[in-house]
Amino acid sequence: MRRNRVIKTIAIVLLLSSVILFSAFKTLTLDELFQKFDPVFEVLTYINRSYYDIDEVDTDKLLDETLKGLMKGLNDPYAWYFDKIQSREIDLDTESKYGGIGATVQYNVEHDCLLIVAPMAGSPAEEVGLLSGDLIVEIDGHLVSETGYYESVELLRGVPDTDVEVKVMREGEEDYLYFTITRREIEIKTVKYGDFSHEDKQIGYIQITTFSRPTHEEFLEALTVLPDVDAYIIDLRNNTGGLLTSALNISNMLVPRGQIVVTIRDRDGREDVYRSRGSLMASWLEDKPIVLLVNEGSASASEIIAGALKDNNIAKIVGEKTFGKATVQSVYELSNYGEIWLPTARYFTPSGTDIHLKGINPDITVEATEVAVAESREITLAEARIDIEGDLQLRAAIDLILEGFRTQICDGAVL
Repeated sequence: MRRNRVIKTIAIVLLLSSVILFSAFKTLTLDELFQKFDPVFEVLTYINRSYYDIDEVDTDKLLDETLKGLMKGLNDPYAWYFDKIQSREIDLDTESKYGGIGATVQYNVEHDCLLIVAPMAGSPAEEVGLLSGDLIVEIDGHLVSETGYYESVELLRGVPDTDVEVKVMREGEEDYLYFTITRREIEIKTVKYGDFSHEDKQIGYIQITTFSRPTHEEFLEALTVLPDVDAYIIDLRNNTGGLLTSALNISNMLVPRGQIVVTIRDRDGREDVYRSRGSLMASWLEDKPIVLLVNEGSASASEIIAGALKDNNIAKIVGEKTFGKATVQSVYELSNYGEIWLPTARYFTPSGTDIHLKGINPDITVEATEVAVAESREITLAEARIDIEGDLQLRAAIDLILEGFRTQICDGAVL
């Protein structure tokens, strides 16, 4: 029975995956495509008949590696396969909400455990006394060295108001520390904001870290909560993108109604032109100077925003050339609860520019400096650790704003 499952489990999912990818082989019939993949099924047959450790075969791992290799064979850096655990992680990132302990972690290879990068302010992790640098070696009796990164993260997460026990190594402590943590609903804020005064001008600062489902609501909150400032700096540095719908919703708040935000073109040349639906906020911001900060880590949805604001002359762009990811990825769920992300279209800026693998050049190029931003929800200048003198890109944005106001004053004197 186990041997039959090895073949059946993988063969069925490969069959479904082949149907999904059939459109990538326009010159082949469906029968010809399956014939091309006969060697895969031959390998499975040999494994089933002859492999010595057949009882030790992990069919899930075998299937994951096969599908991963299938996508890698496309030789496209944006064609991806995610297993069921990775897919769940992506869903949580998209929703920006989950049940957990509220800590940023990464895998520590040296000790085969989870390293706590930082507990979130006011989180259950912080409340019980977990510290940055702590090493989680065991979760509810499961060794992290055996469960690995993704499964360990899943063990930390769970239904709010349930408990999880962690065993921790801490520098300076001879014995292990044990903590029982009650999970809560954790919300990841993707928009952080504050305002500051410089040379008698009040400037609003809004940082967008990613584009998830609640991002446009958080962005609207930032615009609403901030006082009536003279200008805005929107920081998209190191924002690698996210949901297209989120970027479009934010564009509606910045781009006047009817103006093109982005054009999406599929491989057959069919186009979808997205125009701003406009909003009262877009009308209100029309006379406010806006500067957008970008760098080489600004990609995908960030570049849609940057392209829309630049081409429609709504904002000046300061920083470094953006990453250059203009692929639109369609997500296909598989029967093993994994998913593939397949590039199915390209997007173009309002002027028709193809930025794929080229990026968007800023209006003013300024090399990057280190910038640290706090995890708090509503940031002030001090909490965001914004260094006006040390952050050269931010400084250039401020100077550009002030220069614009000085130009207005001079123009007014001539008139």
